Amino acid sequence: MLLMGAAVWLIDMDATGWYILLTMIAAVALFVLWLAGLVGVVNAWIWIEENWLPSTKGRPDPFNATTQVDIGENGLSVQGLGHVDWIDVLSIEGVPDSDNYLIVHTRPFRKLLLTTEVDALAPVINHYLELRGSSKTALAGALQTRAIVFCWRCFLAWIWAGYVLAGTMGLAILLTASNASLFKTMVALCVLVPLVAWLVWAIPFSRISLFSHSRVRAFEFDNTRLRSIDGAWHIDLQKARVSHRQVSGIGYEFDFLSIRSKVGQNLDLLLDGSSDQRELLSVLRQRGLLQQSTS
Repeated sequence: MLLMGAAVWLIDMDATGWYILLTMIAAVALFVLWLAGLVGVVNAWIWIEENWLPSTKGRPDPFNATTQVDIGENGLSVQGLGHVDWIDVLSIEGVPDSDNYLIVHTRPFRKLLLTTEVDALAPVINHYLELRGSSKTALAGALQTRAIVFCWRCFLAWIWAGYVLAGTMGLAILLTASNASLFKTMVALCVLVPLVAWLVWAIPFSRISLFSHSRVRAFEFDNTRLRSIDGAWHIDLQKARVSHRQVSGIGYEFDFLSIRSKVGQNLDLLLDGSSDQRELLSVLRQRGLLQQSTS
């Protein structure tokens, strides 16, 4: 996108003859370079993911078959693949512009793409996922819930980085505006500066929106301890500062559970108002573990 902005910067609407032709050729060349860079980055990331990232190791082999899928109170079973308890079914995701494909995010099998009628299957899965947040589990002493894991401080750092980078570019444009036409200056200030900020903000926003399904984790709260089913987090809430925060800004408004441990890991859980999350907040208040609610 920065290369596209540079292409716009090269075009002089008042130019004539060979100069306007050369600037148009340069703009097209920058666009082609942008496409080549995009393809190169994508291929490089795929290679890194397959060869270096530890999260990709140990995944089950690709499974592609027409087989029986059983859905019931105990979980979801795929014949030829295995059984998944409901607490290990993290979320479901539809495929854009398709009514026949449903992505089921699970802990042991990662993503399962089911070819089925979405309108018929999605309500059934959502029904069983909601049952996991019933008050019966809380009364028994343990509560299971799902939430998006994110980092609030990292999110704020990205937001401020967008402001700083856009402000720096705006200041640089104003300092050099004497050598440019009014059209170029206005294009830069009104298009390139906001674009730079948006490009930076797109990184944290996409992690909690477009790519949020892959960041959903299942947790179990028992007595005063909160642990993730995959074993990545295990926090004693008596030794942590727990707060329910509601924040808003340009382009975002959400609430989350902030856990700041005195002896171990910190954790931020993005809340969506589901029944199991409401039950968790209620139990935390009843047991005196939720110290504050801030906005």
